[in-house]
Amino acid sequence: MQWTPKFQYASRSDTGMKRLNNEDCYSLTLCPDDSQWYSRGHLFAVADGMGGHEVGELASKTAIDTLPHVYFKSAHEQPADALHEAMREANSAIYEIGNHNRDFKRMGTTCSSLVICADGYLVGHVGDSRVYRVRDERIDQLSFDHTVAWEQKLRQRRNAQLENVDAEKYGHVLTRCLGPDPTVRVDIEGPFQYLPGDVFVLCSDGLTKYLSDIEIGVYAKNMPPSEAAKLLVNLANMRGGGDNCTVIIVRISKQDGVVNLPATAEYQQISAYSKWAQPLLFLATFICGIGAGVLSYFQMAIPAAMLGFLATGLLLWGFLIGRQRQRLAEADNDLDSQDEASATVFFRPYRTAAIRLSLSTADKLRESATKLAATAKAGEWKCNWSTYEATVQQAETAMNAKKYRQALLDWSKAIEILFNGMSR
Repeated sequence: MQWTPKFQYASRSDTGMKRLNNEDCYSLTLCPDDSQWYSRGHLFAVADGMGGHEVGELASKTAIDTLPHVYFKSAHEQPADALHEAMREANSAIYEIGNHNRDFKRMGTTCSSLVICADGYLVGHVGDSRVYRVRDERIDQLSFDHTVAWEQKLRQRRNAQLENVDAEKYGHVLTRCLGPDPTVRVDIEGPFQYLPGDVFVLCSDGLTKYLSDIEIGVYAKNMPPSEAAKLLVNLANMRGGGDNCTVIIVRISKQDGVVNLPATAEYQQISAYSKWAQPLLFLATFICGIGAGVLSYFQMAIPAAMLGFLATGLLLWGFLIGRQRQRLAEADNDLDSQDEASATVFFRPYRTAAIRLSLSTADKLRESATKLAATAKAGEWKCNWSTYEATVQQAETAMNAKKYRQALLDWSKAIEILFNGMSR
């Protein structure tokens, strides 16, 4: 039985407080029928263009227009191959535009994509827009930032020779993106297992410049996708809003059913089984061996031989389980065997952080709403103050009752009411 999950998803894109135009672009492309669910699945993508004004907009829009078209039309059987082809074609399309127009020369864009299909989830990535997964009480960054700072850290871990680069000054500079060159290395990772309750966040760096991973994880986990997307963008704007900000949030709904497990989950199952099976088998082997020796001492040859054969069989069984576990572990941890010029494919997240909803979380949001309200009153924003005050009262009541999820929702609505009264 194949489990086909239900989804909640939402997106939000904002110009920010200081930019005149939005160079971000995004796509939510759902497969139309069951057959495409098994062959392709759903595709979500965020692109952050660069090059200034219309140039950046054109680059990101070209990527987002090309990506789903090529992905769903690809002749490749495997979704990973189709996604890789789509990312390469998007790069070629942007490069051709720039190559034929001097004003668009070397324009580019980041592009981070997420595929959720029958085999699991895939991440396709170039640049520093990010893909996160929120699971249980942690948030994992699934994409690698292709920036000078991150590349330097990677080389340090591999003891590679470093160039003399001022990371503080140039650390944010991209080492890879779509468009400037005729070819580009694309990271395609997966498929990996998804579970009911998993939440995925795709975002441009206009969000991650202003919010920590922990904040992103807490709000994405504990709020509906539409409300979380609004709050994340509003908080980025409250803290400066110096860049365009785009967020996509995808939640896999909790429901009963059977999950189709990729190889990594197979390893987890066998690991859990062999963790207790191997010691028990070796203990039984030891007992049988002792029993065979005792029977031999008392000249009971046939029972001794039978116990000896049983001990040999149990010992062989234990070694086979251990070998299977080792083989799958090697397959899951092949990072060090990857050639640097190839795509990075492995199961572990690049960064992870613990998240926890508490009174302090809701209290920080209350503080943000209070400060924004003071700014709104000083600037004579045209807010619906009666609705705002009623929402604040609901938030305070929820906090007093220790209903922190409800408090997050109410404070988020209060912040949204204030922003709606601001003219930009």
